Amino acid sequence: MAVHLFIRQMRLRARHLLIPILIILLTVFTGRLAAAESIQIFAHRSVATSSLTQSEVRQIFTGMKQHWPDGQRIRVFVLADNSDLHKAFCREKLQMFPYQLNRIWDQMTYSGQGDAPTRVGSLQELIDIIEKTDGAIGYIQEGSYETTKLIEVQS
Repeated sequence: MAVHLFIRQMRLRARHLLIPILIILLTVFTGRLAAAESIQIFAHRSVATSSLTQSEVRQIFTGMKQHWPDGQRIRVFVLADNSDLHKAFCREKLQMFPYQLNRIWDQMTYSGQGDAPTRVGSLQELIDIIEKTDGAIGYIQEGSYETTKLIEVQS
């Protein structure tokens, strides 16, 4: 009889814990979705392109596409690998981890097929260098900066 009572009490406790656990999980996943939507691609004002497909974004940031449609060279700038924004950008926009992106860049550099993107130390430095460099592209957190050249990413 005591065993049955113990089991019943455990089931009641488990039900009471289920709701807080579900709330926590929902909060975490909703935050990740919001983070993905809040990363924006932006470019120097000299870039004529106003939208890119998800595939084109991946090609640009992996070095497979090195020139804009008008022939201008693409200059890619990114944050350091340990930056939370860089990690989110890699996961959400490129569907890869930062170490995978580094491997692609290393292979491209060592084989002589291109140059790795320029890494900068802060978001402000990223914004400043993209504003000053023709053909430049990078990413920012939505609302972190008012820029005149956001690039729309189409699914």
